[in-house]
Amino acid sequence: MEFEFEITKSDYESFYKQHYINELRKRTITAILIPLLIGYSYGGQPFDLTKFIVGTFVSGFLYVALFYLTPYFISINRLRKTISEEPEYLKKKKLSITDEGLHSETETSSRTKKWESIVSVDSNEEFVSLRLADKSIYLIPRRAFVSDNEVTDFMGIVQCEVTKRRGIDRSSDSEEVPYIRGLICFIPLIGAFAGFIFILQGIFKYKDKWFALIGVFGILFTIVLYGTLFPEIWNEKIRNEKNTEHAKVWMNNLIKDIEFYKIQNGKYPKSFDDLDSYSIYDPTQDSKGKNNCFNYKLIGDKYLLFSSGIDRIPNTKDDIYPEICIADRSKIGLLKYNCKPDTTQLRTKESTNR
Repeated sequence: MEFEFEITKSDYESFYKQHYINELRKRTITAILIPLLIGYSYGGQPFDLTKFIVGTFVSGFLYVALFYLTPYFISINRLRKTISEEPEYLKKKKLSITDEGLHSETETSSRTKKWESIVSVDSNEEFVSLRLADKSIYLIPRRAFVSDNEVTDFMGIVQCEVTKRRGIDRSSDSEEVPYIRGLICFIPLIGAFAGFIFILQGIFKYKDKWFALIGVFGILFTIVLYGTLFPEIWNEKIRNEKNTEHAKVWMNNLIKDIEFYKIQNGKYPKSFDDLDSYSIYDPTQDSKGKNNCFNYKLIGDKYLLFSSGIDRIPNTKDDIYPEICIADRSKIGLLKYNCKPDTTQLRTKESTNR
């Protein structure tokens, strides 16, 4: 079997464009569901419609970029590289089947693509495509064949020879890079760990820089997502503001536990050792421990309660106090103060107690 044909760069670009559009269509349901799920997660609780729309749109764009734009540009880049290395690649050629493989001749050169270098053969309405071991595509236009039967015969011969060679020497197989696994990168946190594995596999196993870049994307996606949902992770000022608000809420809860202790025991606890409450820990401190509790001091029939604040030093300007309104005749034993404890009042009460 022998035939002549000429193919252009535009033919290849058209083929790749249609090929990856078809691949994207196969994943239509996934392409819709994944962005919606990510958008819903990004919407948070209470649900924010604006965040949901932005999260869905951005993740949808990233999905298309990962499974259409990225592989398309990878293929175009390989095409350009092949054309630059083989000037006769797009020239008119005569193709024939030999025992060694597919032999092509141009006006200036001739070469044979051995059966071992061919991984698979496929076709669409315009082209017969050969996927090669170097991950490139070799196109033959259907117009080069006399009839559809000749196309079928050609594909059958190629498939038979490829299968025969692969059965003899499997070491010549080129393992296909599983780009589809990149979907894992859209799973927050898990995508970061998967991304690290992808980088290692891209470098050492598949030797494919694009697969490694998908891994980088997986890590960056998780970082950006969590950085957007929880800005306090990266912004110390926001983190301190949130911890301050949490400290006020926790102290208000702690006051309830302290007052309940008095109802049960007829007196206030001398220290937190007498109190069974999770709220004793100050969220503005680095970790849990005896030195990371709120400041509590029993003064006669009253008590003092406050947080050391961000600087972790008590009795300074950034100390934090409970936000609770105490009437003059209130039975709550919490000492009243504005910005900081009235040390004069405390010293008077301590002297009276002595």
